[in-house]
Amino acid sequence: MNKVILDTSVLGLGHFNEQSRTGIFRVVEELFKGLHTSPSIELSLANTEHLPEMISYLKEHFPEKSFNIVNKNSDKVRAKLESSLISIFPFKSLPQKAVREAFVRTRGYLKPKFKFDTTSLSNYDIYHSPFLPIPEEFEGFAKPKKIITIHDLIPHIFPQFFGEWNKIITKKILASIDEHTTPICISEATKNDLCEATGIATNRVKVVHLAASKDIFYQESNQEKISRTLKKYHISAESKHLLSVSTLEPRKNLERTIRAFLKLIQQEHITDLNLVLVGTKGWQFDGIFEEIKSNPTLKERIITTGFVADEDLASLYSSAIGFVYPSLYEGFGLPPLEAMQCGTPVISSNKSSIPEVVSDAGLLVEPTDETAIAAAMFAFYKNEKLRNELSKKAILQASKFSWERFISEHVNIYQQVS
Repeated sequence: MNKVILDTSVLGLGHFNEQSRTGIFRVVEELFKGLHTSPSIELSLANTEHLPEMISYLKEHFPEKSFNIVNKNSDKVRAKLESSLISIFPFKSLPQKAVREAFVRTRGYLKPKFKFDTTSLSNYDIYHSPFLPIPEEFEGFAKPKKIITIHDLIPHIFPQFFGEWNKIITKKILASIDEHTTPICISEATKNDLCEATGIATNRVKVVHLAASKDIFYQESNQEKISRTLKKYHISAESKHLLSVSTLEPRKNLERTIRAFLKLIQQEHITDLNLVLVGTKGWQFDGIFEEIKSNPTLKERIITTGFVADEDLASLYSSAIGFVYPSLYEGFGLPPLEAMQCGTPVISSNKSSIPEVVSDAGLLVEPTDETAIAAAMFAFYKNEKLRNELSKKAILQASKFSWERFISEHVNIYQQVS
């Protein structure tokens, strides 16, 4: 049995802030749950950031469980006190938010780092950071073995698409990989990017594909539930709609998606097709909304929902005639996989990792070619037979990815490394 330390900082970040529950949050949560129930793993937890919030997460989701946390006792005492004071108030109530804000601001001012009791680290086989850099305390230790998950190197490859935090954290992640660290990449494309950027030998890097959660992403057949969800987000049930789900930022190529949609409905004189954009505002999102505002035709035909709760996603995916995601670059591409698991035919990019995920179960286009994007949209609009064929292929392709396989492959890697 491997004794594994997992950095669960990301779970703390997303506990109180739903908008931080992005793809990386889902990945870390599934990894945590899978390792926690694995008979081959004795799991301990660590936090380099958001320790009080992570303790609150554990209290809510695992109230009967006791987890070993390897942070220093002084850090744990302080974090547990903060978590206890916050939990006095109802979850997400205004008083709780005010108290949390005070604690967060104090931490932001003091900039404390959650540390580890280094004298006990050699008792563990593996330290795995599923996102953040490997802490400096682990330098020079032969045990535990270090593993880090690399989701993508896009801030390194396309820095123009990101703010300073993303670029800085990517540099820190790369700098924390020494000759004793085993990287796990979430796609072959990301593995190639990592090896090219760092010179790491390809045989040192493992690849483990992600999956889409089956309890969130599935074919929704309940028409009443679908109707309620559409009404909730002000989406017309009388018209067909194409769907896009992503953080609203330049890398997701939404401006071209919007222009391709406008080109389609104007050239083909289509009056019964809308475009639904689901997602929270990311970095440099203004251009996306300017694109909509600049054309009166788009104001009525493009629906922006903002954040959508997990329980509504299956209905939105299942009600769409197609999912449009011509992202310029991805480390994996969870949204197309989520769409395919819902049986929604996919239009996506032929770049980076997307072909690994979608294969021949969708229409892959050059992401900078607006005409090609518009043509793919039109194919979905006019050809029900094509949609049905791709829907069947999508479900079959999505079945090749599972969290069970994801966990099993991690356990195998831990055994190999230790």
